Amino acid sequence: MGGFRRGFTNRSPLVLLVAALLLVPALLGVQWLFTSGIWTLVPLERCLRNREDSFTYVSWTVGRARRQPPGTPGIYVLGGSSARESIVSGESLAAEVHGAGGPRAVAYDLGSINQNFAESMAVLDTAPDTPAWLLIGVNLGRFTATREENAVQAEGREFLLRSSAVHRFVAGEWGLEKHSYTILPGIYAYLTDWARANGRALLRGKSRTVEYELHRYTADKVFSRRKKESLVAFWNRKRYPVFERNLASNLEMLEELLRRGRERGVRVVMFELPLNEEIVRGRFDYAQRQYRRPLAALAREYDAAYLDLNQEVDIPSEDFRDLSHLVEPGRVIWQSALAAALVELMNAEGTEGESG
Repeated sequence: MGGFRRGFTNRSPLVLLVAALLLVPALLGVQWLFTSGIWTLVPLERCLRNREDSFTYVSWTVGRARRQPPGTPGIYVLGGSSARESIVSGESLAAEVHGAGGPRAVAYDLGSINQNFAESMAVLDTAPDTPAWLLIGVNLGRFTATREENAVQAEGREFLLRSSAVHRFVAGEWGLEKHSYTILPGIYAYLTDWARANGRALLRGKSRTVEYELHRYTADKVFSRRKKESLVAFWNRKRYPVFERNLASNLEMLEELLRRGRERGVRVVMFELPLNEEIVRGRFDYAQRQYRRPLAALAREYDAAYLDLNQEVDIPSEDFRDLSHLVEPGRVIWQSALAAALVELMNAEGTEGESG
């Protein structure tokens, strides 16, 4: 044991060099476990840090799909928490798509808190090479992330997904994360957090499991009308300047996502996320025009669909927790409209898959 301890204090340059050379493949091996999807052999409930750990849920789900590609088209619903709360579940959406005359598919609800476009592109870059539909939810909030917040996905934060497209763009176009050649920083942060959450149970010889909670908001915790009204004023006063400051860079990242989707042959659908029109009453119109006009142009340039279901569904304010997060009754309405729109697009494209 003493000799083992002395190995850590050895100052010989040769010994240190050999140790460093041995460390590199070991670290790359750790990265491979995540980027290959092999880590998903561990059940999801043993990988989660808490019930609301959407970052791990998305990373694990995409990793599992990469390791075991679905035999049917994949539908990936992406966006922030508003996207997560907009549908009942991935399984339910896939069933509605098939029931409405579309192909059999596997759908994934991959919305996560404050998801930026770099994180969405990491999902695109990692998803398996099967027929895929990438549903990119957009709203005002998705254009508030800074360049720096987008760029850290090059390090595997907060998704444990490696994307060469993200790194090339943020390094080449923005001059950020130029030396982030691995996602080891993100892996280290995840493992540290996981150990912190599970350490006590492990020390007691127990195996802790956590069930993922897809939806955070429920009908019994809906904000009052007065509170919702105050959120409109707050956004226009406090959040609009953040939106305006970061709009251009987020449009750049979104365009790169569309370009990458075209390269991979993935069908991209941009869709407006739910908005509590009963409360907002046009008070976001000016800000919305600032991103909707460029998005319409990008959709034409990259042959992507751009949908606004808010013009087709009538969801009352009581089915919104606030201004953008649906609760149980609203999710059913929204998902049905989304499934119908998606079936129309899929059938027009002649998406392969069983229809019977």
